[in-house]
Amino acid sequence: MIKISALEEVRGNSKELVEKEFKKLTEEILKNYKAKLLYEEEEENELYTKIGEFEVEFNNFKEYIDFCLRYTPDVEVLKPDKLVLDVKEVNDILSYIIVFFREFINKYRIGFNVIMKENINLNVEEYKKGKLSEEEILSYLNEGYVRTKIVLEGRGKDEETVLRNLIYTLEEDNIKVRKVATINEAEKGFEGFVGLDILCKPLDLFILAYKYLPVALSIEEEKLKLSLSDIQDIGNELGGAIFELSHAAVRSLF
Repeated sequence: MIKISALEEVRGNSKELVEKEFKKLTEEILKNYKAKLLYEEEEENELYTKIGEFEVEFNNFKEYIDFCLRYTPDVEVLKPDKLVLDVKEVNDILSYIIVFFREFINKYRIGFNVIMKENINLNVEEYKKGKLSEEEILSYLNEGYVRTKIVLEGRGKDEETVLRNLIYTLEEDNIKVRKVATINEAEKGFEGFVGLDILCKPLDLFILAYKYLPVALSIEEEKLKLSLSDIQDIGNELGGAIFELSHAAVRSLF
């Protein structure tokens, strides 16, 4: 069971409209989750703002993720201190996140850009053969990294350029790339799939899911161990990501 405290905020020019939307939001959360409203307050400056703190309990990690995606809250996890998920549950949740963001992005035609670098000095052949030794892999695992496989769509002027950019971009975010392989479906240039064996921290799994929208993403461990801070960071990261996309979508309408 996961228990959180979540802040929800509704803001606008019309006090009447904000009150109405806050009431609707409250009723929705109380109906769909085991939740209670701890307090509510209002602020009147340039805009009228209604803020509420909710205490919410979830039976499982997927319910928690679903809440964070749908209500984009500022989450404080109260318990548990740690959580252990089996591989099937983790992979199902990662797939759910990918589908959720892909549907949002397809609907509103807005998404995250992954900035690619130029003139990168990186030996792609090392990664094709397998770059990390067993001792290095074990060292990263002891530091809390997770063995992961990811398949991404890629396109560019040639395979080496695509791989060089992708590996560099991932490793800039402290993800360790072990090995890469490709399937090129283009007669000229590169347009196909890139498979990567990587090592990453638990939070990175969820960032990879929403930011890169991979064709496939799965952990290679039997269990995924999450600390309280991991659970909290994952919820806030996903909530923040959908909040950012939602505001970008609204701004694009004007």
